[in-house]
Amino acid sequence: MSTGRQRLVAGGTMAALALAALWGVGGDRAALAAEGDEVEYTFGRPVKDDEQTYDWYRKTHADWAAKRYGVDPNAVGDGMDTWHWWCGIDNPGFWREMAKLTSRKENVFTARIDLLRMLHTLPRSERWEKIGLINDPDCVAADKPDQYGLRIDRMKDGTLTWDPDVFGFSSGVVGLQLFKNKNFDAKKWSIDKYLDDASGVEPPYLVGMACTVCHTAFNPNRPPKNPAEPKWENLDSHIGSQYFREGMLFGFDMPKDSFAWQYLHNQSPGTSETTRFPTDFINGPILINSIYRLNDRLKLTRADRISPEQKVMMQSINKHVGLPENDGIGGTDAKPTYRSPRVLSTGADSMGLVIAATRVYVNEGSGYKDWFPTWALNPYDLKGSRERGFKQEEFDILGKIRKDPKSPWMQTEARMPNMALYLSTHDGFKLRDAIEAEGKGGKNGKDYLATDADVLRKGKIAFADHCVRCHSSKKPDNLPEDAEAQKKAWRELVLRDDFLADNFLSDDERYPCSELGTHIGRTLSPNWDAGGGYGQMSSLGFKLNQEGTEQVFDHDKNGKLIPLYNPLTGKHDIKFIAKKLFYRTPTLVSIWATAPYLHNNSVGLYNGDPSVAGRMAAYEDGLTKLLWPERRLGVRSMLVTTRDSKLPDFLPMLMKQMPEFSDLPGLDLDLINVPKDTPVNLIMNLHAKDVKWVLQDYVDGILQDQPREKFAELQTKNHARGQQRLLEKLVEVNMCPDFIEDRGHTYGRELDDDDKRALIDYMKHF
Repeated sequence: MSTGRQRLVAGGTMAALALAALWGVGGDRAALAAEGDEVEYTFGRPVKDDEQTYDWYRKTHADWAAKRYGVDPNAVGDGMDTWHWWCGIDNPGFWREMAKLTSRKENVFTARIDLLRMLHTLPRSERWEKIGLINDPDCVAADKPDQYGLRIDRMKDGTLTWDPDVFGFSSGVVGLQLFKNKNFDAKKWSIDKYLDDASGVEPPYLVGMACTVCHTAFNPNRPPKNPAEPKWENLDSHIGSQYFREGMLFGFDMPKDSFAWQYLHNQSPGTSETTRFPTDFINGPILINSIYRLNDRLKLTRADRISPEQKVMMQSINKHVGLPENDGIGGTDAKPTYRSPRVLSTGADSMGLVIAATRVYVNEGSGYKDWFPTWALNPYDLKGSRERGFKQEEFDILGKIRKDPKSPWMQTEARMPNMALYLSTHDGFKLRDAIEAEGKGGKNGKDYLATDADVLRKGKIAFADHCVRCHSSKKPDNLPEDAEAQKKAWRELVLRDDFLADNFLSDDERYPCSELGTHIGRTLSPNWDAGGGYGQMSSLGFKLNQEGTEQVFDHDKNGKLIPLYNPLTGKHDIKFIAKKLFYRTPTLVSIWATAPYLHNNSVGLYNGDPSVAGRMAAYEDGLTKLLWPERRLGVRSMLVTTRDSKLPDFLPMLMKQMPEFSDLPGLDLDLINVPKDTPVNLIMNLHAKDVKWVLQDYVDGILQDQPREKFAELQTKNHARGQQRLLEKLVEVNMCPDFIEDRGHTYGRELDDDDKRALIDYMKHF
């Protein structure tokens, strides 16, 4: 079967006709295949009989899931294919647009975002080390450029078992797929022209992005001998990649004196800045979460208010995916409710798994022609963006997108039930089952586990007293109101032999940042608010929960509330008022394998080592810093530039749209230096609407009450004062003036040292 499909894409006539009949393809498509495509994919060496392939990986998991959960292995396999290879119909077109937009001299994104260029430029042997991308075991490195001059990994002959028109060809990176470009013109093609200016020539391939580019990483129980050449048994598609350096995916070949490189380089490994596109003007990368025990999590769903319009939409979605029309719906016609888990770190995706999962594909570029116009900073219409105050507009699934049955949204939505089924078939990893990689030492996972019953009991008691109320999906029956009786009930629960079994190790609740004390960057995003780009995809209850305002505080070493830290003064003197802010409780399943910790991966060692020994070193360091917060970096956790750099390109571009500065001779933002050790988020948390006020303070600092016509002669003389005024204004208008990354979540700090160590030993069993 797989060989036949390969012959089809290579232009084999008999195989094309036979498979056209098998797939139900019409005669026109069969004839087109028989004639041969203009773009011809070239395979690598034949797959060996003893090599694991994706088919093996797929069948092994689907068969296991059928035995473990009693589910249909074919449905699991179908969902697995969607998770691994589906690119939302048209997101390859989005990434092509980004390549064209960011190869131009005027580049609002300040980075060169070209996935095809990355695949060609960065060899297979270097991608893991430099970017943390996971190489596809079904591919081999190109030993020479192909017929188009591209040096891109090639699929082993015999591994393609799907329709490449639907899922593409593997690019050599798990989750990045190659699709033939219908606009390719061989006569106009030049690899040199493309690398110089991607907007000037159409490439033979488009690159699409699937979920697994972020969510596939190494199986902690079977780590690879060589991370750059894993086998399928070394991979897992649920864990989330704590090694992926998303920022460097877009900035791998940028000069280090570019502020854009500084911004992208400072993004923590294992995080994804999902509000980069479209921007919310807040730099808030979030950890790439694991997906375990989804069935246990779904037991925690709770009814949340939705609008009457959202109720009608949910009924339509239920019908589309084969559920009863009113599944999950309650309340009244005027005040309907919907039962949903709380997805994302803030719980913002609060309209059920189907909408939450389909929205992710929008975030990857699906439906981009309808998506671009909703952006606050529309790269195709900067003037229009400015005229509407750089406000987002809603991605209209209620009134438009879902009305078209052939839209990328609707085609993706139809795939979500089987994908959700696949995602529900993982129980996590037990340290006791981990086998160390060859050459990494003799200790396996079980060798790191404490066996002293008294130590483990002490750890369980510490967990019951300080952690379990948030980090358990199981609750005591008939929990008493008396505090001491509650304490006893929680201890009895944790001490039960079956406490960890089928436990999501989270209550899936949202808690105020004022209580948690953690960095607020992600919670401030307006993308899911009413009128935001994803506003139709969050519940009314989520929006109501944020109403009102509060001051955001840090805490001193004694737990006393203090203002936020100001990097310009070195004092805690920033008074910041925000909407009500919340984070959802994350799961602790397999916590031994997923350090660093907190929502921004800010607490604990990042060593980039997927071996059992490497994970345990990171776990020990991370848990130590959680329980002994005085050992954290604190102020040193701020994201700062590593060298002098220049302002990002989007500021001069926006300035050209501002008539307020057209009369200033010599105003050149390229003259403004960003000194080494400048907090990145001074600039990256600047809203476009405030650019004019920042520039005005810079101008005022230069002029110092002198006439505007003297600006050119004063710019050099008063440059330092102008730049200082600019920095001060950047703090004043900052969308998120919270610069210390690793603060908060100090629960358990009052335990004595023996109890803390016992807790660390106990949590290795999660």
